[in-house]
Amino acid sequence: MAGHLGAALLGVAAGVFGGMFGVGGGLVMVPGMVLLMSVPQHRAHATSVTAIVASATAAVIPLTLEGKVHWEAAALLVAGGMVGAFLGARLIARVPEVWLARTFVVIVIASAIRMALEGGTPAAGAEAAAGLSAFDVGGLVVVGMAAGSLAAMLGIGGGIVYVPALVTLFGFAQHEAQATSLAVIVPTTAVAAWVHGRAGLVDWPRAAALSAGGLIGGAAGAWSALAIDDLVLRRSFAGILVFVAYRMVMRARRIARAATPTT
Repeated sequence: MAGHLGAALLGVAAGVFGGMFGVGGGLVMVPGMVLLMSVPQHRAHATSVTAIVASATAAVIPLTLEGKVHWEAAALLVAGGMVGAFLGARLIARVPEVWLARTFVVIVIASAIRMALEGGTPAAGAEAAAGLSAFDVGGLVVVGMAAGSLAAMLGIGGGIVYVPALVTLFGFAQHEAQATSLAVIVPTTAVAAWVHGRAGLVDWPRAAALSAGGLIGGAAGAWSALAIDDLVLRRSFAGILVFVAYRMVMRARRIARAATPTT
């Protein structure tokens, strides 16, 4: 019982984080399970993805009610993400992960700087919400492919790619970018959860407890995000990007050291 209660509380925390910033919440759930509950890494990832389906769904509902989700953009990102995940799974053994990690870090840092320095709501935000040009359609599919590939090869969450791309490349306001990201995360994590479940990697009792907490936390995080100023939310997300980049740098160093032959 205590273990399930701890998982539920972890789900609440991850749900609040994910709902507030438009990401899955794996940045909270995975280390929480690994460090506090001694769950093996692969099982923690699979269980986290499964629980994110519930927390992201709970978060996207209030954002949908407020008209923040750009459904056309979400559909294009999902389409690109499916192709990207397939390609990433095929290329994972051919492309050195350390170079992928380094490239991703450069992109993330550049996005964080741009998001932190921009003031106010992007001027193109109204246009982005109104409709997409042919260039935007192609660009969103490419972003989805990039996010899907990186998720497959590096195990990162799509929201870390979707949100800064929507803000810095397509002129979305922060709230719309995060809401659209969550709308994309729901179906993609559902597919991933199905795959992990068939492979026997999901700890279902723990996933249920995490999901129960995530339903509460996801909704609370989304409503909190709606109450926060767009600029404050964007700069807070930029700080999260810097943290993710730091983790990726540490991971790249570990990979590089492991690949260096000892004498």
